[in-house]
Amino acid sequence: MEQILVFTATYNEAENIEDLIISVFEYLPDTVMLIIDDASPDETGNILNELSKKYKQLNIIHRPQKLGLGTAHKLAMKYAIKNNFDILITMDADFSHHPKYLKKMVNLMQNYDFVTGSRYIKGGGQNYGLYRKTLSVTANFLARNLLGIPLKECTTSYRGFQVSILKAINLDSIQSEGYSFFVESIYFVCRLTGKIDEFPIFFSDRQSGTSKISKFEIFKSILCLCRLFFNRIFPPKFQKEFQNHKQNFKKCPKCISDYQTQTSKNIKNSNNQLSSNLATKFQCLQCGTIYT
Repeated sequence: MEQILVFTATYNEAENIEDLIISVFEYLPDTVMLIIDDASPDETGNILNELSKKYKQLNIIHRPQKLGLGTAHKLAMKYAIKNNFDILITMDADFSHHPKYLKKMVNLMQNYDFVTGSRYIKGGGQNYGLYRKTLSVTANFLARNLLGIPLKECTTSYRGFQVSILKAINLDSIQSEGYSFFVESIYFVCRLTGKIDEFPIFFSDRQSGTSKISKFEIFKSILCLCRLFFNRIFPPKFQKEFQNHKQNFKKCPKCISDYQTQTSKNIKNSNNQLSSNLATKFQCLQCGTIYT
């Protein structure tokens, strides 16, 4: 039997998370679920701790601060690789991605390396207001045409990955830490395989709470598109960066986590000054510590 990991990241999802977990296990009772919480101040973390006592297939990773949605998804990818899962499914925690589509995604994954739920093919839809709908349509149009992604849906996180395809990607070369991570990761996947598909979903605006997409995130997404378009124009160097990479798991000296990413960020020394150390640097995906 295939080992399936369903992942979501949480920040202030106390009103949604218990219902989501119940629903995921209702549709996929044999799955394992991973949730990464970024120190939610609304008691999400405590709720998750209690639920993990009830559901033995529920695994929780608490991070000490808000470290970014992209780093949470990268951690989940590395978690799936290290723990020998066959399929990774990612989704939002606010019921905008309804768990009723999970079985459909798992069935499609029997024939594809990557599958995404889509708002923009026949049968799909969304209930956004005009501003968010315009933003979403524009982002998907630019991603398709600038990056050559052969899908109508490029920005949602409701996705299924064969873990074998994740092993073939240098995940450390994905630089995005926020919402643009979803465009960058799908671009990498599409450079490696043509076995991709999308199926219609209805995207409901969050069930409770408020949206976390800021204007700064929009700006970073534009920069990400420009950077990936440049990499598309100069593929030889780009291919060396993201292919033929062996995943490494080096323990963090602070929290002993196995999950890290290579980083170009500088390390501060004991005098709070930036270090000139040129050794390869890593950033822990669980606590954020940078180390060599």
